Amino acid sequence: MSEAGSADPGAGSADGGSGSRLAALVATWPRRVGVALGGLVGLLVVLYLLGILGVPAVGLEDPGDWGEVTDERTEIVTTVWVSKPNPVGVSLGESVSAEYDIVLNDVLLAEGSKSDIRIPRGNSTTELRTDLINDRLADWWVAYVRANETVTLDANATLRVNTFVGASHDVRRQRTMLNESTPVVDAMSAAVNETAGTYTRSVGAGETGDDLLDESPLGGSDGVTVGYEVRRGWATWGEVSESETTVVFHMLVHNPGDVPVPSSPDGVGVSVDMNDVRTFEAESGDLSAESLGPDAVIAPGETEEVTYRVTMDNERVDDWFTSHVSAEAGPGAEATAVNAQFQVVFENPATGGEIRLPRDSPVGYDCSFRTAILVDGQTSASTCEPPSVPSGP
Repeated sequence: MSEAGSADPGAGSADGGSGSRLAALVATWPRRVGVALGGLVGLLVVLYLLGILGVPAVGLEDPGDWGEVTDERTEIVTTVWVSKPNPVGVSLGESVSAEYDIVLNDVLLAEGSKSDIRIPRGNSTTELRTDLINDRLADWWVAYVRANETVTLDANATLRVNTFVGASHDVRRQRTMLNESTPVVDAMSAAVNETAGTYTRSVGAGETGDDLLDESPLGGSDGVTVGYEVRRGWATWGEVSESETTVVFHMLVHNPGDVPVPSSPDGVGVSVDMNDVRTFEAESGDLSAESLGPDAVIAPGETEEVTYRVTMDNERVDDWFTSHVSAEAGPGAEATAVNAQFQVVFENPATGGEIRLPRDSPVGYDCSFRTAILVDGQTSASTCEPPSVPSGP
């Protein structure tokens, strides 16, 4: 009995020892897990420092290319490159996130972002697609005109590698185009300057009234010479707002005849097409003389500068810009063919008829220009040249 009784306490003591050891083991799990994780992180850091395990590199391969271009949308494709040096089987849940924007003349025209871009092993590229913000094209056009037709590009991207050793990479690309040319206003200047020349006719005494003959310094019994001499013409930008753009056509007009002639026209025809998109357009009463009143005249032997204003609705910029960046709609990607035409009609004070400058059809001027906003390997250039005569009076 005494031996059996002495065995029971021993058994209870053994069970208590096992429970204590188990409790002690459980109590150390957090520390053991922490040590293990710390060791893993340390191992990864060592492998990274030794160059065995590398953090993926990321960069901007192409700030943008023109994607799908239609009447409804203008797509921009941005390409990101990624290089993952990790060996086969090593996966740390790596991904890339990107934020990017494209700014023209300080006007934000495109922006986008993409997250959780998976990183395959080795070198790869990923395309990010966004649409041009067409509603802001009018704002860009205003900035473009105010910058004397210089185009500035500012493409920005922030690329982040999401891994155990994160990295952030900022990329910025800038470009300036057409800073030495003004193709649109040059084309209009060249067109109005094509009217330069002398437009006179002799009017016999039987074709005009005695009062007009009396105004002739020659007495006018045998008739008078009536007409104009356009010495030069040019165009300048006028007011530009979010909704409208005004161009001012200038003509330096001399009266080589014998009688006063009107300084304000009865009719004016102006058209400017850019890739067959009609931008500036005016006929007859749509134009008005700026510097002289409707009853003003140019006396014989006198010279006057007369100016005429034409206004464009900036909503037309959208259609033109779409044609400019589309290789199918124009002469090439980021290229524009310009056709500007001009004609002015004055009343003949001797006969009541008209004097056309030029006599038959409107004079025209054709040229082209190109930009390099997103087209790789292309430079901006223009064949549009201002008149060889001075650009002002």
